[in-house]
Amino acid sequence: MLQNCVMNNHHEIISIVEQYLDINNIEYQSFENNIEIYPLDKDLISINITDENIIISCRDEKYFYNSTDNYFEQIKKLVV
Repeated sequence: MLQNCVMNNHHEIISIVEQYLDINNIEYQSFENNIEIYPLDKDLISINITDENIIISCRDEKYFYNSTDNYFEQIKKLVV
């Protein structure tokens, strides 16, 4: 499944997140190393991807992950 993949760089991470969002018909916009997710009836979710970190922001909360952490579970929790 998608969340079990190990990513080597931020381009792969962006691609796998976009695939998940597309499959689940979730509106989003990607630009540079960022993804903004617009879930229905929820606050904006921002994901910033660098070579070292994945930062997921929603409301006043921020979640920091490295590329080997299971960041995907947090994305799923926030989107659903």
